[in-house]
Amino acid sequence: MVSPQFFIFSASDFFHRKNMSNLRDLLKEVDAILDSGTDVSEFPTHACEPPTDPLSVALDTHFGYTSFRKGQREIVEAILDDENVFAVFPTGHGKSLCYQLPALMLDGVTIVISPLISLMKDQVDALREQGINSVALINSTQTWEEYQSELARLRRNEIKLLYISPERLRSRRFLDILNAFPISLFVIDEAHCISQWGRDFRPAYLSLKDTVDVLQPRVIALFTATAPPEIQEDILNVLNIPTPRILIQGIERPNLKLVVQQNEDDDEKYQHLERFLTDQDPNPLPIRLGNLKKSPKNGIIYAGRRRETEEIADFLQRRGFRADFYHAGLEPHERTRVQEAFFDNSENGLDIVVATNAFGMGIDKPDIRYIVHWTLTGTLEEYCQEVGRAGRDDEDALCILLFCNDDRGLHEWFIKENAPDKQSLLKLLKVVENFKRSDRYRTISNDELEWMSGAKGTKIHVCLSYLEKLGFLKRWYNVPSQLSVRFRGFWVEKGEPVEATQRELLRQLRGGKSKTILELCEAVGENPKMIMEALAELQSDGYIQYWGQEDLLLIELLEDSQMLSTLTDEQIEVGDYVRQKQSQLNQMVVYALETTCRMRVIRDYFGEHVDESYRCGTCDLCQQNSHQPLAVGSQ
Repeated sequence: MVSPQFFIFSASDFFHRKNMSNLRDLLKEVDAILDSGTDVSEFPTHACEPPTDPLSVALDTHFGYTSFRKGQREIVEAILDDENVFAVFPTGHGKSLCYQLPALMLDGVTIVISPLISLMKDQVDALREQGINSVALINSTQTWEEYQSELARLRRNEIKLLYISPERLRSRRFLDILNAFPISLFVIDEAHCISQWGRDFRPAYLSLKDTVDVLQPRVIALFTATAPPEIQEDILNVLNIPTPRILIQGIERPNLKLVVQQNEDDDEKYQHLERFLTDQDPNPLPIRLGNLKKSPKNGIIYAGRRRETEEIADFLQRRGFRADFYHAGLEPHERTRVQEAFFDNSENGLDIVVATNAFGMGIDKPDIRYIVHWTLTGTLEEYCQEVGRAGRDDEDALCILLFCNDDRGLHEWFIKENAPDKQSLLKLLKVVENFKRSDRYRTISNDELEWMSGAKGTKIHVCLSYLEKLGFLKRWYNVPSQLSVRFRGFWVEKGEPVEATQRELLRQLRGGKSKTILELCEAVGENPKMIMEALAELQSDGYIQYWGQEDLLLIELLEDSQMLSTLTDEQIEVGDYVRQKQSQLNQMVVYALETTCRMRVIRDYFGEHVDESYRCGTCDLCQQNSHQPLAVGSQ
């Protein structure tokens, strides 16, 4: 008979929370010992020694981990040593712990800014499930009662970790409330959203510089998974903070197996895709996932055009796969339906989503086993963001690029179409100048800009970035075209607002007639920025609750088009965009045509120092001459 002690002591020897993926190996070893009839009383017993240093004790106390993942300790120590930090940390590698742990150890309050409310809510829920209740979330969707409840907790010193959506920071009153507390740490998650040259640029992030200036936090920590050196420089220029300590943990995730397959045309891509999904691919792969029609596993197929997502999804559906497409042209309820179906692991869910890059931030499904890129991406950071959505459970996953030389031509056409020139910059600036105004401010939708300028959305984004870089305008946060307002029943008891602008704005709102932001500006005699701040104050003070889809750009004009017309092309530096985009595309092609190690190309691009002799050992190139591919979960 086997002594129960065997299981106790073997668990302490083998089991480690960090290595959950090795549980199958542990069970196989247990079975082998049981089958051998070995007398387990002969095995030595080891007491589990508790951690002794303060950081490890705190890690164990708050999160139940006995050791840090690679790179985590260095970031935590830097924050605790009052150093500003810029951390480039792999997706799914424990980035959030790097600020959550010091937040719980520091004396004051830690503020975390993240671009999506859903991402913040997931983190808050996860912390509360672990018994960490000194955490709160404040965002624009809360009722006044919910908002006041969290503020009351803050005043009672019950909150150590406060997640805030960027639009909340427009309220100077709210910032004054935060300023009453010592801000030990100010965290900007997904910091690449600050860069106007990045694909995930968020206008609301532009206000973070002013927020940092007001709050004067003791430490500022920036986190992102993908930021090459030029994007890092742009982020720091926008924030204008003291030079942080840059900690690059590295982009490498060994469980992601990188593969590139060469194709002559789309017909060959379809052949490769079907063979891969049915486990009939004759090409050597680092791992085999089996027949995904008979034993489905979740995956994403990224394509460059909306039309392609629909065609590929139809191709898969006709062959019996549970697949659907997703792109920005779908109605919101359709996008929600597809996303929820992908997260549904029942027989009613989806196994495959074929999508453009609109299926991006916020897709945090741990068991995605493969990512296929139908089209070459324009940059390596975009590619790494997308493949980084696979294997977040630390199990192996395949990342396949179906490369075709013609894909490069498509991107070069995009670069040419979106490149700014003096004529397009002048035309766009004049459109903004002549639009509806309030003092130096303009509110205008992207659709209106496209229609009046004759340019597409991406080119407008590029031109606005150039005009801002040149000092002709400044983009603020987006504002709603229409407001829905609910008045709180007890506002009379509070008396009129003390501030004259708020008092007049409240009177205008109570007039009952629906008004646009510009109409409110005219009625109150203030610019849109002041109106939005006054609305935020009235909501914070409990007079109103307002809603509105923030679908208008708020642009402040600083110089006129006459000044721009005097500048030369060299002064405008219109060639910078083309050179930067061509360089990024060239690096993507280098990755696709690499002959030694794909991960070496990626690490070099992101600024890591890598020897020419480095080999990752896990990509298709490294494994071609090493050993036969394994099925997922095999020894």
